[in-house]
Amino acid sequence: MLLPLLMTVFGLIALFEGVFLLMHIHKPFLVFDPNKNKYLPPQFRNWGIVMTIVGILSIISGWTNSTGFLVIMVIIGCVSETLMAFAITADFRVNHHK
Repeated sequence: MLLPLLMTVFGLIALFEGVFLLMHIHKPFLVFDPNKNKYLPPQFRNWGIVMTIVGILSIISGWTNSTGFLVIMVIIGCVSETLMAFAITADFRVNHHK
């Protein structure tokens, strides 16, 4: 009973991240300024779409009672979250490393 609830929470977080990235393609937030860096808007768009899809599928997997689907979505979610973090911050590692 707890696993579907936790997977739903994970899906909601991923969905929020995806929608947030899609809404901030041309708006600066935190240390990211897509207006000054041509690398960020395509990253925000691509990862926003990916995280929205992962979020929706994670919510669905939490309520299907399919252990295989749930495990696959946990793995895909963890990998995509990690890759998103590395991809978006890659510009900082390359251009701002001192």
